[in-house]
Amino acid sequence: MLAGALLGVSNAAIADIESELVTYRIVTEDSEEIREETNAVSPNDVIEYELRYTNVSERPITGLRIVGPIPTETTYIANSASASIMTSLEVSIDGGTSFAAEPLIVTDSSGTQTEISADEYTQIRWNSLVGIQPGETHVFTYRVVVN
Repeated sequence: MLAGALLGVSNAAIADIESELVTYRIVTEDSEEIREETNAVSPNDVIEYELRYTNVSERPITGLRIVGPIPTETTYIANSASASIMTSLEVSIDGGTSFAAEPLIVTDSSGTQTEISADEYTQIRWNSLVGIQPGETHVFTYRVVVN
């Protein structure tokens, strides 16, 4: 039920990036949100995935595309994705075959447009609008609720 993140860059750049995925369960105590690292989940738990990417090379890396899968038996929490840098955010409803910006609108054969709800998303993707400098770490987060 815990996600594994994907990184899209050239093969040469993959060796230059160190990645880490941290999974948190979000709990509320005294009206305050607390993030607890976790490897186990239960129904109705809110889970936050934090993806960290560090440039371990001596040159800038551009063109980062970070994909966050939405595990089966979870639902993406709309508007929960964030990044420590400027990005464009896209979502997928077909396992990552195609991506489009939110709100995701599909058009059927008769021309009728329908907005797809966040509970149908299967992946989210950040397209970095800036490079990652040597030694720099970029952080991407998103939340799901366990069904």
